[in-house]
Amino acid sequence: MPTHDGAEAEPLEARARTAVAAIPVDAITGARWSGLAGQEPTSVVVLDAFEFDDGGVLAILTALLPDGTAVTLTLPIEEAPPWSGLHRLATRGGSVAGLHGGRLVGRPGTAMMPGSPAAGPGNREPIAVRLSPADQTHTSVILDERSILKLYRRLTTGPNPEAEVLGALAAVSSAPVPAWHGAVELVPSSGAVTTLAIEQAFVPGVVDTFEFLADGLATWLAGDGERLSTDIATGSGIATGRLHAALAGVRGQAFLPRPATANDRAAWVEAAERVLSTAIGAVRPANRGLAGRLERWAPAIRRALRPLADPEIPVRLQRIHGDLHTGQILAVQGGTLLVDFEGDPTRDPTERRALRDPLRDVASFLRALDHVARSGYRRATAGAHGRAGRQAAAMRDGWINSSRGAFLAGYAAGLDAAAWSPPAAMLRALEVEKELSEFIYAATFLPEWLYAPTAAMDALLKAKR
Repeated sequence: MPTHDGAEAEPLEARARTAVAAIPVDAITGARWSGLAGQEPTSVVVLDAFEFDDGGVLAILTALLPDGTAVTLTLPIEEAPPWSGLHRLATRGGSVAGLHGGRLVGRPGTAMMPGSPAAGPGNREPIAVRLSPADQTHTSVILDERSILKLYRRLTTGPNPEAEVLGALAAVSSAPVPAWHGAVELVPSSGAVTTLAIEQAFVPGVVDTFEFLADGLATWLAGDGERLSTDIATGSGIATGRLHAALAGVRGQAFLPRPATANDRAAWVEAAERVLSTAIGAVRPANRGLAGRLERWAPAIRRALRPLADPEIPVRLQRIHGDLHTGQILAVQGGTLLVDFEGDPTRDPTERRALRDPLRDVASFLRALDHVARSGYRRATAGAHGRAGRQAAAMRDGWINSSRGAFLAGYAAGLDAAAWSPPAAMLRALEVEKELSEFIYAATFLPEWLYAPTAAMDALLKAKR
């Protein structure tokens, strides 16, 4: 491919290999998006590479770990970023051939915004691109302040729950999600198709809800401001109820609700036991003392999980969000939107696509309210001791309880079911299980976050029920 001055450009394979070789190994192993948590691979090779018409390059890597596990990662080449090319594929369709036989295939949606740079065949107008500053397990870029493209950095084969759910909700006007623009799939030379990227409408002017709440709580708990409102909890509950109502009405075999069976309940107990074991194993390399504490908590955790098997608690299964927390909500004028539907990154993709109890989303958000309050408390009381710390802890706990009530009331309103109330034992079981997943997530992606599930699990197990 000639360059602008007529010289021959370096072959794509050489450029991809050079770019990968130039990256320090710890820049990959230590990156949150890799999920390697410091594990050093025995090798990192270029599985495939794709070059777009505008010169953007995306490499697909395979990192081989010492235990024999192969992890597939995406690497946008910084010197030749692929963002415009991925955007055009997602919103206009088409395909791009890879260096080693794979293809990238665009799956456009039907909700492109008027005036979008992708509208119209052959459009090659420059697109303004800026990276989202959020530290996440994927990379998001904002295009012309109109749309947001999410590139998955650690790939899993098979149908992607986020693309599947958002594609289905595109036809549901009441769904509390940003407009769906499309997706890009990786079709390898052999193996299953994988969703590589998705694109939705960009919602300007929103704040990082976690940081907004944590900072507001820190200010109040430190005695420098007024008590933080629970309005965000109410709005999030309404949006969650609306989401569940919308998903329950989606047609298609992958979305058809059904009652839970005895086999489902047995599988939940088995899965919860597996999550407990995995949590202990995941935490041990990062903090042996905390792993020992989890082991001591194990009998109480198992008792709390017993309602999962209780046939007297009716459960209707359907598709849900799957990883709902404060980072997944956008407070906008007139309501709240929900984003990030890829599910709990600590769970198997098949499990993330399964029909599940909607109460799991409720439990997940209630855990998130607890976590953000503990973050605010930690910020407010660094170095504080004695009476000041105890008073702030009491204020924190009061806010957690009020926010829980606000979320549950909002959820009932979103369902349009004023008489709804959660089965308390099942809700606690799901909160305990979710907290175990939080240990796995923190140990895998963000070890400095382990303080939050530790304090939260301690409170859960001590709470009178």
